[in-house]
Amino acid sequence: MSSDTGTVVVDQHWYLTGDKSRVVPEGDPGARWLWAAPGDAVPRGEALRLGALRVAPVTEPVQKHLAPLANKVQPAPSNKGR
Repeated sequence: MSSDTGTVVVDQHWYLTGDKSRVVPEGDPGARWLWAAPGDAVPRGEALRLGALRVAPVTEPVQKHLAPLANKVQPAPSNKGR
């Protein structure tokens, strides 16, 4: 799936399940109604809610990149005038 600001462009057929609570790819036994076909632009929030688009978890390399920032927070120095 490719995306822009508020929509995502679907790259495969997605079908709603019987209870319409989520979407499944073509060929899934739970597929009932066509929700989107390749090339369709669908709202990003709807794609997330139905499961056509998933948010990737934060990976270890990203955490390693953020770790040095945590080390930059230092306590205030004690009063040097004493």
